[in-house]
Amino acid sequence: MKKRILCGVLSAAILVGLYPATALAEESITELTTPMDFRNVNEDKDGPGWYWDANGQTLTLKDFRYSVPSGKLEDSAAIYLPDESYVEIEGDNNLLETKSYHCDAFYCEGEVNFYGDGKLTLSLDSYGANAIYVEKGPLLIDDEVEITVESKGYIIYLNNAKGKNPLISIKDDAKLIFNQKDHKDRNILLTKKSSVETSPNWLDYAEVEDDWDKDYINLVAKETVKAPEKEEPPVSPEKPEDSQKQNEYKIVVGSADILKNGEVSYTADVAPYLNKDGYTMLPLRALLEVSNPEQKVNWNNGTKSAHTFVNNKLVSIKPGETTYTKVTEQVKLHTPAETKNGRLFVSLRDWMSIMEIDVSQMDWDPATKTVTLTY
Repeated sequence: MKKRILCGVLSAAILVGLYPATALAEESITELTTPMDFRNVNEDKDGPGWYWDANGQTLTLKDFRYSVPSGKLEDSAAIYLPDESYVEIEGDNNLLETKSYHCDAFYCEGEVNFYGDGKLTLSLDSYGANAIYVEKGPLLIDDEVEITVESKGYIIYLNNAKGKNPLISIKDDAKLIFNQKDHKDRNILLTKKSSVETSPNWLDYAEVEDDWDKDYINLVAKETVKAPEKEEPPVSPEKPEDSQKQNEYKIVVGSADILKNGEVSYTADVAPYLNKDGYTMLPLRALLEVSNPEQKVNWNNGTKSAHTFVNNKLVSIKPGETTYTKVTEQVKLHTPAETKNGRLFVSLRDWMSIMEIDVSQMDWDPATKTVTLTY
């Protein structure tokens, strides 16, 4: 009998010794009494559950569990981010709660992108606190990230909205989840500049109720919400060679017409040209739309930069800069992007880098100044 009791005690001791290092550790929460302000942080920093990449202006959260106690950071925010920043969320155990009056979870000075394959819960006690506050925008939530907001204040507050392009977008398999009771008709607030009319293109997402839990609303990508499929007669599967068929594109310097498989597919507003350094400059938006009519290029007038997705990767290009951004990586350009007659142009070589097209897929005829791309 004593032997059994001793074994039981030893087993319990072993379990108690192991358990806090895993499950109990996940429940620990760090008290936050001063803001995490990254607006002027020019060097890499890290702390429990977070890492700041200064060069890429990226805040990575993993096992991030912080709480602002009552009476602290009032009329303030827990996290401050600079313009053109990123928040990468990893793992399913991230929590940021604010129990203080008018304390926002995130305050973003401008464009911000939440992405990753993890989950984050934002819990706010005050009616006057916003889960995500953004100046001007745009705000993008993409990849597979899932953000759940437990709050009676606004889920997203976007101040000084302007332009025609989407200012709040949810893409890919991302989700923004909140309680229906408090936010059925009060979840997103956009305030516009006095001279700007509300644009129907500012919001790019679908709002759906959770079929399993009627208490919650999900904001998801529009393309993920499909009408019921009609029954169609079975069709024979495509031949492998059909699904791998490549298209041929021809662009001639000085001609606004872009040919696809021998026919004019698009006529650009401004024709391709050679810049002062001899690089063939191509209209970014026109080329992307020719290869994929659904492709969109968003222009941020505040930051004077263009943004688009290529192979599910966010690409940002700014005229005059020597690099462009792909997700968080800075990629060197052969020659800076240029604007001409209101259109953004990139060099042929840089366009191939952006599109991830191999040099073997391009042919240049100097006699006719013709670019042929096959992909």
